[in-house]
Amino acid sequence: MTRFRVVTDSTSDVPAGWRERFGITVVPLTVHFGQESFEDGVDLTNEEFFGRLKRTDTLPTTSAPSPGAFADVYRRLSAECDGVVSIHISSTLSATLEAARLGAESVEGFPVHVVDSRSLTMSVAYLCRVAAEASSMEEALQRVGERVPRQRILALLDTLRYVEMGGRVSRAQAMIGTMLDLKPILRLADGEIKGVDRVRTRSRAIPRLVELLCRDAPLEYVAVMHAEAAEDAAQIRSLLAERLPELEIEIGQTGAVLGTHVGPGSVGMAYVRAHPQVGSESRAGR
Repeated sequence: MTRFRVVTDSTSDVPAGWRERFGITVVPLTVHFGQESFEDGVDLTNEEFFGRLKRTDTLPTTSAPSPGAFADVYRRLSAECDGVVSIHISSTLSATLEAARLGAESVEGFPVHVVDSRSLTMSVAYLCRVAAEASSMEEALQRVGERVPRQRILALLDTLRYVEMGGRVSRAQAMIGTMLDLKPILRLADGEIKGVDRVRTRSRAIPRLVELLCRDAPLEYVAVMHAEAAEDAAQIRSLLAERLPELEIEIGQTGAVLGTHVGPGSVGMAYVRAHPQVGSESRAGR
């Protein structure tokens, strides 16, 4: 049996328990607050990051790991296994994937398969778990490849302030959204982020978020993510448990890189739709 390991980056928000259980190696991105730089999840906890974010008037910046950082990880693992499956944040959202590819090319004689997840956060973590549970690299790549097109993320932003600071919307749009207390709901699918709805109040937005997810049922996996909004995340999981009782639903906290752009108070769901053959009869009867 071929021994292989799974590598990812810190935007995947892999739970600590999964890292230990499945032997997943995480390469951190870097967060920059002015002249200070921190390795995501290493030098700066999520709580410390959001505390700083709330106090700053200038959005922090983030940077991908260098190709050399990936090469160092791959070389170290070459002494422990026969190959690596390296799964990363969508290439449309970060330069991390390209850095991983360049790092892999510099390690001769050791197979590294770099995979574009077309997603981020716990969707990527789940792909890493699926890969790690496979019995060979070939099976791991097949299982991951089947699931990449079926991933989705739905996110509810508490404010447009942080996307406005990051240049994603104009200042006028952010001000209008704030004055009207509009809560934007975004969807990430196949590497593209699109707005799907704007709801007047948060109390209405959370059930709407759950409703939108349930339209994609049946699901293979779902995780609730939050940025300093644990109570809302628990409410979402409770609502989902009523609608999707067959699923175990994870709750995790958004890391610094995604948190930079969505801001504190955001909640969302990362999920993988079931294979089209699963539940096709029930969908046909709707």
